[in-house]
Amino acid sequence: MWSFIGLVLGFVHVAFAIVYLYLTWHHNYWKKRGIVTAKPFTILGTYPGVLGWGKRGLVLDVQEVYNKYKGKHRAVGTFLTREPQLLILDPALAHEILVTNFNNFRDTITSGFVGHNEDDKYVARNPFFSSGDTWKKRRTEGGGGLTANRLKLGYAIWQESGQRLLKYMEKAIAEKGNIIETRDLSYRFMANTMADFIWGIDAGSLTCKVQEQCEFQKVSTAWAFIAFQSITKFNRSLVAPFMRKLLQMRLFSKETDAFYLQLTQQAVKLRQNGNGSNRADYLSHLIQLQQKGNIMDDSVGHALTVLMDGYETSGAVLYHLLYSLSEYHEVQEKLRTEILDALGDDKSISYEELIALPYLDQCVNESLRLTTPIGFLMKICTRPTQIDVGNDKTLNLEPGVSVLIPAFQFHHDESLYPQADEFKPERFGNEPATEFTKRGMLLPFGDGPRICLGMRVGQLNVKTAVVQILSQYKIRQTKKLSMSSDSGLGLFLDGDIELEYIKL
Repeated sequence: MWSFIGLVLGFVHVAFAIVYLYLTWHHNYWKKRGIVTAKPFTILGTYPGVLGWGKRGLVLDVQEVYNKYKGKHRAVGTFLTREPQLLILDPALAHEILVTNFNNFRDTITSGFVGHNEDDKYVARNPFFSSGDTWKKRRTEGGGGLTANRLKLGYAIWQESGQRLLKYMEKAIAEKGNIIETRDLSYRFMANTMADFIWGIDAGSLTCKVQEQCEFQKVSTAWAFIAFQSITKFNRSLVAPFMRKLLQMRLFSKETDAFYLQLTQQAVKLRQNGNGSNRADYLSHLIQLQQKGNIMDDSVGHALTVLMDGYETSGAVLYHLLYSLSEYHEVQEKLRTEILDALGDDKSISYEELIALPYLDQCVNESLRLTTPIGFLMKICTRPTQIDVGNDKTLNLEPGVSVLIPAFQFHHDESLYPQADEFKPERFGNEPATEFTKRGMLLPFGDGPRICLGMRVGQLNVKTAVVQILSQYKIRQTKKLSMSSDSGLGLFLDGDIELEYIKL
């Protein structure tokens, strides 16, 4: 009996030792290269939040390390679970990685999230999850339908959505009163606009009964939630990547894949039968790609790429911006004055005029800075390169090692943005936001060749909704909300966003 117990205890000790060695094998990696290292937790690495431990989330774990080392070094060594990762502390170095030395950092860590389940085929068409030449091909194909000229030609879609938004708000106020839950309102608008632009259909999210959700909005909300939760699960699996294949991990669910496949098939069939054949929307672009050899799976993948940028993240930026405007009344009034002047007597505004409104642009950029839907960018070194890490030190970075660019931390750094937690659109009044991006300080869409493909669509979505709402309503805050770490990718308003809308 005692021999058996001794054997079991011996086995447990050996197993523990093997696990310990596996998890800590690389912990001298940065020390050997003369790089200052943020001390890792023995098992969890530098960021325990990435594994779902506690309620902090990855973005808050990064904040702790960033606060400790910023201003002292351009970069510091960390560990993403057991793997070495370089945390970038200098915005100028971030710009070098994203733009100047892009060819040495072409891939992202998310490109390792695909290929583990052959049925997860639509996410593999998304450039955000692609690598190498595949990324370039997918981005070129999908991006052709999102040019400024195509959005200008399809601008009538946004104009109509804006009018539907106002009619829905009028109906909601008449039935339920002046307080509208604005998170839901934002996603209703995004659902209507994206369904019309991508598939040429009326989602029904702004024409249905008040507080009733149409199928498209329900499925798209579930799809976005599952996708972001899956990203969190893939981050957790970094401690044992081999489990991804073993568990057949996937990012999109079978149910939502089937829904969007059927939707795309039906939309293409209707368009080919002459329904809306003259429309300048994304569906017309998908059909052009099919004529050049793209298969239906490619079309669904491209459609979902645009939906990811134009639904979830755009909705988050919109409700955060409306919430900020409800708190900062002087900003709201100044923006309203600009909008009403631009609308003029005929109450209309062209695509060019909308995009060019200076104070609206400043407000959107300030909301993007504060919100930062994706709080960090993880790039992978794809070929040997040297980088200046400061203090007269040069690091020879090896292929396969990842670097983390903390966009959220840059955006909330008091040394870069005085009173960083305040909503101050005037920050961007003296020079274009692109100048802040060139300095690595403003990265809501990333930068360089892999900058967010849906950037223009997202901004057009938000600006259209804000112009329509502020032209008709004053917005008042009913309660102060706190921020939560949500999925760990960023910080978002916690709870129902009940704002009061008062007719002008």
